[in-house]
Order: sequence, then C-alpha cells, then structure tokens
Amino acid sequence: MSNIRLREVREDNKLTQKEFAECINLKQEKIRDIENDRAKITIEIAMAIEDKFSINLRWLLSGRGDKFLTKDKHTINVNNKDGNVAVNGTININKDEYSNIEDITELLNLLKEVPKSVIPKLNKKLRASLKTFDEIF
Repeated sequence: MSNIRLREVREDNKLTQKEFAECINLKQEKIRDIENDRAKITIEIAMAIEDKFSINLRWLLSGRGDKFLTKDKHTINVNNKDGNVAVNGTININKDEYSNIEDITELLNLLKEVPKSVIPKLNKKLRASLKTFDEIF
C-alpha cells in the first residue's frame, strides 16, 4: 500500500508529518490523510517525494522496483526530422528508465506527426489516462 510506503519514507527521514509535508509543499493534514488511507497519493505528490527524497516513483506507488533512485549521467542527443539537434546535454535519469529512452524518442517523433489541431484533444485524453493512473495507485 502506497500509504505505508509514504509513512516509511517519512519515518526513515525522522520527520514529523508536518515537517514532511513542508518539505513537499503540502499541509500536514494531507500527509495524515494519506497515511491513514483516507486519501490517495497523487502523481504530483509522488513526483515531489521522488525529487526531494530520491525515492523511486514506481516503488512509492506500486511497491515494485528499487526503493531509491540510482542516478547515472548520460549524454543524449535527440535529433528532429531535419537532422538538427533538438536536445543536447547531460541529464540525470533513473538507470531503469535509460532503456526506455529509445521508446520515448520514438514517441516524441510520432507526436511531431500529429496535426496541431488534434493536440488539445490528445492532451485531454492523456490527462484523463493519468487521472485513472492516480486512482489505481
């Protein structure tokens, strides 16, 4: 249960609910409600915990994977259709996610083919899917 994992992260860092909430810009009541299983961890809250405490988002939400992020530095070049470099630099990524870079690049290239008039509708559907994801976890 993600509420138990959230409490574990808080207690591992020897923080009160109030201190933990302040670290991720929430109110203590929200942390209390999550820990008592009266509220769910949203993807935004999980991402804030991941950023602040280097906790693996996948582990926090599902219990799968390593608890802590292992960051490796990789230089990645993403080229657009014209052959120009769109992104060039050093970024930090979770080592488990590195294998997905090609999939992400392929998805970004696919999105370049989507007509601009369709993007708002696609965006709305994606947000609905993310909301469903939040409800599951």
